[in-house]
Amino acid sequence: MSQTKTELLQGNLYINGEWISEEEQTYFESINPATQELVGTCAAATASQVDDAVKAASTAYSHWENTSIPERAAFLTKAAELFEDRKEELAQVMTKEMGKPLTESIGEVGVVIATAQYMAGEGRRLFGEIVPAGFPDRDIKMVREPLGVVACITPWNFPVSLASYKMFAALIAGNTVVWKPASEVALSAKIFMEVLHAAGLPKGTINLLTGSGRIVGQKLATHSEVKIISFTGSTEVGQQLAEMSSKTLKRISLELGGKNAVIVLKDADLDKAAEGIIKSAFTTTGQRCTAASRVIVERSVKEELLKKVIALTKEMKVGNGLEQGVVIGPLVNEQQCRLVEDYVQKAVEEGGNIAFGGRALSELGTCYYMPTIIDNVHSNHTIAQEEIFGPVLAFIEVNGYEEAMSVNNGTMYGLSTSIYTSSLHYASRAAKDAVSGLVYINNGTSNAEMGVAFGGMKMSGNGHREVSHHAFDVMTEWKSVYTNY
Repeated sequence: MSQTKTELLQGNLYINGEWISEEEQTYFESINPATQELVGTCAAATASQVDDAVKAASTAYSHWENTSIPERAAFLTKAAELFEDRKEELAQVMTKEMGKPLTESIGEVGVVIATAQYMAGEGRRLFGEIVPAGFPDRDIKMVREPLGVVACITPWNFPVSLASYKMFAALIAGNTVVWKPASEVALSAKIFMEVLHAAGLPKGTINLLTGSGRIVGQKLATHSEVKIISFTGSTEVGQQLAEMSSKTLKRISLELGGKNAVIVLKDADLDKAAEGIIKSAFTTTGQRCTAASRVIVERSVKEELLKKVIALTKEMKVGNGLEQGVVIGPLVNEQQCRLVEDYVQKAVEEGGNIAFGGRALSELGTCYYMPTIIDNVHSNHTIAQEEIFGPVLAFIEVNGYEEAMSVNNGTMYGLSTSIYTSSLHYASRAAKDAVSGLVYINNGTSNAEMGVAFGGMKMSGNGHREVSHHAFDVMTEWKSVYTNY
């Protein structure tokens, strides 16, 4: 059934505590990838509105940095309660905008709630240090201080959880925020911001700018009043932002792409490995930075593992994320679907064999693609090197642990590595040898927990971490205070 006009949503900009739009404001459409129906329209911020938002955040900073940490924490605690009240509504809009199954969207709002509660508690642990002085009659202490305006730029695959990682860490530390979400999920961002508004955060403390990355993102990256850029997205865009922000010596935190692998040794529990593989590869339709896109498996157990993975994949229902029992939704848009098709075709041209899937599900709609498994892939093939961001899994055979780890580390990325083995020897070696920010032993590549540092090595990031207290290494700076008495 098509949506009626009264059901359509409209997203405006949120600047200095108010929802605004100009007389000549332009709007863009949010389209449901499952049905191609219009979800609603969203305001496209202009360059002058970016200036307004940054000015509002900069003005609010002088008050917010002097607000006690328990008071800041109280706002986040209140927000957690309000997110609980609107969990279902926010999850529904997320699924309509980017396609993931409703159960995943509900789980994501749960992550937002947990992050608000966690960061509220971390405010009490923004510890400094006392350093022994080298002279008599002197005390030395080091304290953390906020920097100012933080620009948070977030992607469409996790519309609100990634925003919460960045924004709540920034806020509890005493910074103010300008948020630029991906255009595909601008209406989800509107609901997220409505909750923070209802929590009573002071005017200008948080601001929402929807619209073009070329206008909004670039303006934030070069704005002299923005002190920190916190970005999650593609490596290519991260490189561009780093270059632009360097001219004003901004601090920049980059959480970028991955080409994550599950290593399966011959002594592994293959049933557990197969289950972990499909969850890592096909959850969120493979559209997550930690998705497993390579299975690096010892030759002697490859065929058995492949059969188990195919059998489990066949049981996964593909369809509209709002429908009961669907575990794989559409890709975010037609462009992403075509990109996946191109990668699969390239894999076949380079010698890969399609063991399962390998085609668009046009009978369901324009954005659906079958979960796909490609066998006979070699480590130098395009599909084994480049991030796809889709439900495509490559099987690569190896002769043992040494070759497996070499293949795992043989890409420009270094985000997440998983290994299945019953050997303490190889599990311990993998924990050390994997050039990855995340290493999982006998688990899939996507299973992070709150309070544990999240981020990647090599071209998967620039060394900063989120989710844990290590986020404050980005959101604060050290001041050393010498007192002679």
